[in-house]
Amino acid sequence: MDKELLSSSLERIGITPSDELIGRIQLYLDEILFFNPSLKLVGAEDADEIIIKHVLDSAAAYPVFLENTEASSVIADMGSGAGFPGVVLAMLFPDRDFVLIERMQRRSRFLKGVLVRTGLKNAEVCDCDIKDAERSFDAVTCRAFHPIYDAADEVYPLLKEGAPLLLYKGPRVSVSSELDVLRGEGWSFEEEIVNLKVPYLDEARTMAVLRKLRRI
Repeated sequence: MDKELLSSSLERIGITPSDELIGRIQLYLDEILFFNPSLKLVGAEDADEIIIKHVLDSAAAYPVFLENTEASSVIADMGSGAGFPGVVLAMLFPDRDFVLIERMQRRSRFLKGVLVRTGLKNAEVCDCDIKDAERSFDAVTCRAFHPIYDAADEVYPLLKEGAPLLLYKGPRVSVSSELDVLRGEGWSFEEEIVNLKVPYLDEARTMAVLRKLRRI
């Protein structure tokens, strides 16, 4: 892992790259590289590519989470997969708690191992489908998940009243179209689309922040 690449990139996002944080990310990356051939966790195989396309892509929303969540918040990561963004966010926000919802047992076992290996105490794994989570959260996020209009009925019960839904998305025009479909299917919400800048990644990234999601 290129530690200078990681440290300088985190600084550009507005994150102080402490030795503890860099060390945890290194351990996390080691786990991904070791298990990726068998579990197919990510498409990228090169360490620096994983850093840019997954770690930094997850970290790029740090300012949005800082603004839209509070200390002691409990935040759900739907379909956590390899732990992006939930594991990365848990490392960046030690004062918030994260629940990594992942229904595939081989991936949920991987996530549990990551939490032990990295020593993360502010995250837990829920090895279930999102519709079976049976609790609500102060915020919910997801990355590389279903279009929100396909999952809104399952997502809605996870949100406490007024809780934000923080969706990692691509180009602004694509997310606007997705939200238009959601409205067309009978959902009401307040929205903000925030441009994200991922260091060393040329692809467009945004975060859609939805509040007051409800059926009308």
